[in-house]
Amino acid sequence: MPLYEYHCDACESEFTKRRAIKEADAPIQCPDCENEEVTRKLSLFIALTKNDSGVTSLGGGGGCGCGGACACGGHLN
Repeated sequence: MPLYEYHCDACESEFTKRRAIKEADAPIQCPDCENEEVTRKLSLFIALTKNDSGVTSLGGGGGCGCGGACACGGHLN
């Protein structure tokens, strides 16, 4: 199950919750103030890999963003 990040609109606290994908946008209570005026935040992550020559690049594949399947190549030297 993925972790989702949330922001409480009432008390401004931020928290994470492990939930099924189908429950990601279902109502949830803030653990601090128990208010249900909560917004799911956009969560990002990055995976870095090194190839045999020591070049660090973005992991994954497909589409730009960059998973290495476009002109930018995803290199982070």
